[in-house]
Amino acid sequence: MVYRKQFKKVAIMDIYDGSWKLISYDPETGRTIWYLSDNQRDVYRIDYPVSQLLDLNQACAVSSGKKREDWQRIASVPLSVVRSSHLLQAHSEGDDQWVSKWLNNRDNASWRTSEGCV
Repeated sequence: MVYRKQFKKVAIMDIYDGSWKLISYDPETGRTIWYLSDNQRDVYRIDYPVSQLLDLNQACAVSSGKKREDWQRIASVPLSVVRSSHLLQAHSEGDDQWVSKWLNNRDNASWRTSEGCV
């Protein structure tokens, strides 16, 4: 007996955000990759929805209270922010002082998952 899978033909449509064309979507993370070309150069835009992460970080911070434990998660930061803020470079170079300063900065409090100082 030979079994053959029946494949449904799916209509593929292009999705646009203005002139940007959607080329990739990850339903698990919500990350989208968009493409734009002006016939001289190609530009890619990567969007990460962070509202759900911010809500989760706030809930973690409230539930952890002021507990101090070893190996406690202190932050959850999107990769795009890690790269653009030089956090990745500082961590790779072992600059714990810079990383602590960044994490303790009020401007970055939304990425924290626990209270207190690092």
